[in-house]
Amino acid sequence: HASGRNVIERIFGVLKRRYGILDRPSEFDMDVQAQIPAGLVGVHNFIREHDPQEILDFKDILDDVPAIDGYGDLAEGPPTQAEQRHAEATRDHIAQAMWEDYQAHIGDM
Repeated sequence: HASGRNVIERIFGVLKRRYGILDRPSEFDMDVQAQIPAGLVGVHNFIREHDPQEILDFKDILDDVPAIDGYGDLAEGPPTQAEQRHAEATRDHIAQAMWEDYQAHIGDM
């Protein structure tokens, strides 16, 4: 949990620095406000895909939250394709285990 929290804190730090709207009270109605973070994350991911080194502009934020056992260390730059494949495989494994646990749980009811 600590390593996940570390990664999330780093992500929010980068997003809040890049997009000031996340750091100020919004004047938009609630329906629009609910869509703003997802839209900004999409723009952020687009920038990361087309300018992978740009994340280094946020090194000061990335350094503010210490890495825990090497997890969440975004200061090294974007992940490699091998790291992405590993993360996707891990995510899929966790999702499958959760699905199996859920199926077992509803089977016990």
